Amino acid sequence: MENNSGGLIRSLALQAWNLLRLRGDWKSMPDSSSFLTMVMVLVLLGGLAEQIARGHSLLMAVVVTVSWLAILLWSASTGGRTNRRLASALGVLSLAIQAGLILSTWVPAFEWPVAIWSGIAVMHLLTQASHDSAGAWR
Repeated sequence: MENNSGGLIRSLALQAWNLLRLRGDWKSMPDSSSFLTMVMVLVLLGGLAEQIARGHSLLMAVVVTVSWLAILLWSASTGGRTNRRLASALGVLSLAIQAGLILSTWVPAFEWPVAIWSGIAVMHLLTQASHDSAGAWR
């Protein structure tokens, strides 16, 4: 039996790269609760790692990361229903942002460009979803 975990990691990295370059599409994400759960767990771990790399306490890391997860899921929801594809895309983009912010702890000059570009990428993704003729929140 072949191990496909490397393929999944490569696929997530490529999708994150495309989302950062404003070329990704939230509709290319799987409409799967298990995929969304996996991405959210990775975002949780990445957020904790990013906050700890910045020297924050574990309590602060948990509060900030859980708050980000709540905002992410709220942004991908309407009428009490979460759009799993959009939430997954926001999660994958968050993973790339977290990686950039962790790297910026070693190269502080990168922090502002990472933060600004990340904001642009998140807003682009949300705008893309809100203007999609198929409707992001069906």
